Amino acid sequence: MAKDPYNFEFLRLSGDVTERDLENALTGRITETLQELEPGFSFVGRQVHFDVDGDDYYIDPLFVHVEQLRYVIIELKTGKFQPEFAGKLNFYVALVDDVLRRDFHNETVGILICGTKNYRSVRYSPGRSTSPMTVAAYTYDKLPPAEQQAGQGGASRSRR
Repeated sequence: MAKDPYNFEFLRLSGDVTERDLENALTGRITETLQELEPGFSFVGRQVHFDVDGDDYYIDPLFVHVEQLRYVIIELKTGKFQPEFAGKLNFYVALVDDVLRRDFHNETVGILICGTKNYRSVRYSPGRSTSPMTVAAYTYDKLPPAEQQAGQGGASRSRR
């Protein structure tokens, strides 16, 4: 369901961008975004609001994978992966499972897309979490040919 890295060249971004700029660009070009995510994804919304006993939370783009009958949360980070990002994503996965998921849905999956990552940090970050989630990088600058080939056939590391 997830790949690594995601290629966001179609956004025509360069240099440093904010998370909001990246989210706006992805949702503004939703057709191309869905094509990059692979078949089966359907867009639910952006900045999807949840009220948890008076505390407001907003999920970056929220999708449904129609073939797998599950919600997919995409958490966008423009910088280097930090372990606390996994905790936030795990919280969102639990929240969507509790509020939106129905009996016929499979477990919600979280995908954290960040600018760069240290594979060992990613490996240790989910800890004892049982929520299905993965961490992937993205690029919007031209990838070298060898990395383009690796991205097409490489599997991402995911935790289930």
